[in-house]
Parts: sequence; structure tokens; C-alpha cells
Amino acid sequence: MAKRPQLSNNFALKKCSRRACTAEDRISQLPDDILVHILSFLSVKEAADTSVLSKRWLPLWRFVPRLDFDATKQLDEVAVDQKLQKRYMKKYVRWVNRTLRMCKAQRLDQFRVRFDLNALAQHEIDKWLEFAFARQVQRLELDLLEGGERIQASDYCYTFPAQLLGLNHYAGQPLSNNVHKLPPLWHNFKSVKVLLFKSVHVTGEVLEFFLHNCPFVEEMVVHGSGTLVNLEVVGPSLKLKHLEIWFCLGLKSLKICDTNIVTLRTSSAHKLLLSNVPMLIEVDVGGHPFRHILDTIVPWGSCILSQLEVLKIHAYGGLEYLEHYKFPELTKLKKFVVEVLAKEDMSVLGCTHVIGAAPQLKEFELKLLWVLPLRSERECRKAVRCPLHHLKVLRLSGYYGRTSEVELVRYFLENAMLLEKIIVDPCSQNVHRHRVAPDEIARNFAKLQLEGEVPPHIQLLIL
Repeated sequence: MAKRPQLSNNFALKKCSRRACTAEDRISQLPDDILVHILSFLSVKEAADTSVLSKRWLPLWRFVPRLDFDATKQLDEVAVDQKLQKRYMKKYVRWVNRTLRMCKAQRLDQFRVRFDLNALAQHEIDKWLEFAFARQVQRLELDLLEGGERIQASDYCYTFPAQLLGLNHYAGQPLSNNVHKLPPLWHNFKSVKVLLFKSVHVTGEVLEFFLHNCPFVEEMVVHGSGTLVNLEVVGPSLKLKHLEIWFCLGLKSLKICDTNIVTLRTSSAHKLLLSNVPMLIEVDVGGHPFRHILDTIVPWGSCILSQLEVLKIHAYGGLEYLEHYKFPELTKLKKFVVEVLAKEDMSVLGCTHVIGAAPQLKEFELKLLWVLPLRSERECRKAVRCPLHHLKVLRLSGYYGRTSEVELVRYFLENAMLLEKIIVDPCSQNVHRHRVAPDEIARNFAKLQLEGEVPPHIQLLIL
């Protein structure tokens, strides 16, 4: 009988207790390909656990085409005690290596690495990538964030091996001359549809190689790359639908032109050149003071702004600047999300000036990041009246109970004639891998301040 795989400690496979089973096992009678397909919906560990069920199940998990090495539980422990990182990293690497030696899948639908890994694991991760590309992986994810939520220090980041793509063959040549050239094993990359790199150093040359040589790439996500300097996403032949470039601090130029991209998320809007993107309907920008963000996106012109259906802005500072800013009309905007610092009792009525420029708006969300918020007893201000004929949903995430939040609710009650629901989340929106518990004091303030304000025909949901 084949030897069952054993993995140590936190990454070990758990043996289930043997139970007498008198009922007919119809599932085990299914063909292998159907059972493997069922197992493909499980994580690597869950799929491997089925090997203890019977001899029939023992080899099946090795043929699963979806390898998701998610170690969320261990990341939670590392987040509490960083001293565990090195020990858990060694165990994680052993777990992945052992699993890949057992894997018999000829093709991979997904290969996902999610753990706090850095340059110390460079050689091992390089080998994992070779394994994935040799099996014509479709979805490749390297999520190596420190503690699962922070970008690694630049000196410690894993570096994507450009030589794996054959790009080192053309070192020193202009990018325009080699981006369309293919390495000897170019067919191994043609199946890629999704690329996600977090805390991975990757260059524009590498990303453009994938864009131009992988005809099915639809989604590209890059977080925290210190080596990404210039990136061009240009050409109607590209299949890319979603692009996300976030906190790549060395980025100098991001050019997106003549392409059918649908959604864009970037913290480098001030480095962005955007033109002729007729399919673009969702933009998510952030990382800078409000004024800098607005000064960047407004020059895009009515041609681009008028086609947006979803706009999300993450900004430092308050919203006061918006009160004196003339925003162009957003004729198709249906959802508007603003994430901003909740400092003291600074007014948030500035966002109403953008709301007034969106006649078709149906949903508005304000996310508040708590930074020394302060509840005051000042009188509520009133914003200029502006009928909102289509707005139905208001969501306040990070509600603290400040006067500034109450006056915003009153603005919507007075102007949103079709308002159906107000959702209040009394939990700080500061970035965490997991939702933290709601603040009970904030929740009590929400009930005290809003239950008497909101009429009964509008649903008030306090989480």
C-alpha cells in the first residue's frame, strides 16, 4: 500500500478517526476525474486529508489541478508573535516542497502561495514557479506580505526571476526590441490568465512580457514592488480587464492607452497617463492628499469621467478641500466610495460636492480610518440642498458618533428622496487582515443619534 503523506506540526495532515460505515458509499464509486474535480474546490490541506478515507481516495488528491497553499491560521499566529515567522517559514517551505513532489497534475488551474516569505526563500520560490509554469498554470498568486498584511521591507522582498521568462537573453537591449521576443519555452506561459504579486519585486519588463506574450491575461495585481519603475499597458490587442498597481513607491510612469481595460486601481494616480480607454467603468485611486488626487483625475476630462460607474478614493487629510472644488459632472456614476481619516471632529460634508455632480448615483459609502477621532457638542452644519433622485443606499463604515457624521446623515435624509437603507458599521476601517470587533461605545452612539432621526420607511441597520 502506498505510504500516506505526513506533514509536521501546524502544516500536518490530520488523520480522521476510523468509523464503521454500513451505508453504501456511492461517492467513491464515481469516476476519478469527477472526484478530482470535487477535490479541486478544497484547499491543498483539505484535499490531502481525504487520502485517509480509504485506498480508493489515497492517490486522488495528487491529481488536483488547484494548489492553494493558504496558511491563514499560521499568519494569524505570526501577526501576534513575529518571533514565530522564521520557524513557520521553514515549515511552510517544507510543506510546499513535499506537496509538489507528490503532485501528479499535468496542468494547473491555480497556484497560490500565501505566507510571510521573503528573499531568504528566493531559491525555493524560484523552483515553485518553474513547477507551476511547466504545468501551464492559469492563475498564479504570490502573496508574500509580512504578517499577511504589510509590505515587506524592500531589501527583504522576494524578486521575480526574469531569467525564467528568458528576458536575460536580451539584457541591454531596448525594451521595445525584446518585449515581443519569446524564450525557448514560451508556450509554458501562454495559459496565464491571472497574475498577483504582493511584496514581490517585479519589473515593468516582466509585466509587459506577460501582457504581450500571454494572450489570455485578464487580471494583473502588483502590490509593494520596489523595482517597478515604468509600465506601459498599450494596445487594443491586450485582453487585460483589471489592473491594480498599489504602493509601488519607485514607480515613475504608468501609461494606459488604447486598451479595453475595465477596472483600474492605483495609488500612483499622479504618475498615470490615461487615454482612449472606452471600456473603463471603475477607478479606485488613493495614497495621497485629496487635493493631489483631484488635481490628477479631473484633467482626465469629461470623456473618461463621464463613463465611470464606480469611483473609489482613498485619501489622506480631510474633506474640506472638496467644499471649494468644482467637480465635473459624472453622468453615469452609480457608486461612490470615499475612504478618509477620521481626525477630531473634522467635517465630511465636502464629499457632498462630488455627490451633487453625479445625478445617477445610487450608492454612497464613507469609510473612516480612526486617527484620534473626537466627539464634540458643536451644532450640526447644513450643506447646500441638492436633490438626489436615485440614491438608495448609504453606508457609513467606521462610524464613531461625531457631530460630523450626524450632519452627513441629515444631508442624505433631506436630499435623497428614494433612500431605502442606511448601513452603519461602528468599527474602525484601519487596515487589518481580519475585521476587528465593533466599538460598543460607537455602536451605542449610533443608536442614540440615529434611531430618532431616521424615519420608519428607511431601514436603519447598525452592525
